[in-house]
Amino acid sequence: MGEGLVIGTQDIAQKDQLVLRALVRLLEGGVNIRARFSEQLAECNVVFVPGHWPYRFHAPCITVRVMDPEDVGAALEATADLTVATPLRMTNVIAVLQSATQRVHGVSQFDPVKGQRALFELLGERTRTAERRRAVVPMSAGQQIVFDFVQQLVHTSMPMEVLLSGAYTLGEPHRVSPVEEELIRSVPAHSLRHLLWGLAMRLAQTGASAPERTGHYRLSRWPDAVGLTAAGHPRLAALLTSQALSYEQACAKSGVPEATVRWFLEACLALGLAVDEGSAGAASAPTQSAAAPAAVGAAKSPDPPAAATPPGWLGNLRERLKLW
Repeated sequence: MGEGLVIGTQDIAQKDQLVLRALVRLLEGGVNIRARFSEQLAECNVVFVPGHWPYRFHAPCITVRVMDPEDVGAALEATADLTVATPLRMTNVIAVLQSATQRVHGVSQFDPVKGQRALFELLGERTRTAERRRAVVPMSAGQQIVFDFVQQLVHTSMPMEVLLSGAYTLGEPHRVSPVEEELIRSVPAHSLRHLLWGLAMRLAQTGASAPERTGHYRLSRWPDAVGLTAAGHPRLAALLTSQALSYEQACAKSGVPEATVRWFLEACLALGLAVDEGSAGAASAPTQSAAAPAAVGAAKSPDPPAAATPPGWLGNLRERLKLW
């Protein structure tokens, strides 16, 4: 059946069929969904049927019932995989096609840690460089996510738990198109900072490797409240607010697992909460040690010698008679 959706219709209203075809053509290239229509039901993997349709196509073909809003409460579990309410609109058609794509492809092929790390790195890089625009990131299974780096928001129809699961792959980011502008208005918005903290915590829980860093880090600001909900994070925040520490020192002083320390600091660095102070404290040591001998030497320098007694008989007389 190919990688995309092959869409067919069976006995739905002519108006709904025309709208559906028009919307799929409009969405082509605007969202991360590959779809085409076919008149041959045998090759379709998604078929739209009327709300009263009494049958269900056999798997892997997905049955989508086009429901009147008043009939949505009808028994659906035996006769449909998905439903879409009339009137058909861009938003509800996108939602059902994304769900259909996800079912067609499944999620077993994904490496959760790889997906989590890829999303964290994308967010971290663009946050660190103070990205000042919105970007659309296509995702597998027909999904997509819009990052608003100006407002620090994430727009997506995907539940936050799915984003944190890592069960996806990411495509190449691109600018928001007019179709996606409409989509942004209709989908929930989440905090970008909360998503980044959530990914860092999930990566720490799995023991995922983090970038190797050799600096000494200090927190310039206290982390977001969500960043303090994980075990060990409050202790790390307290330590790194008071002094600059290396990863090894932070692990030793806090008793927190290394993966937690590393991903906590990666999140803080990405969000601009931590700075690398290097080893500036050691730089002044040679100057002080070099100055110390000079100071000691100066303290031990002898006083200038007293003037010698004038020679001759007058000097001898003064000494004997103690005249002065």
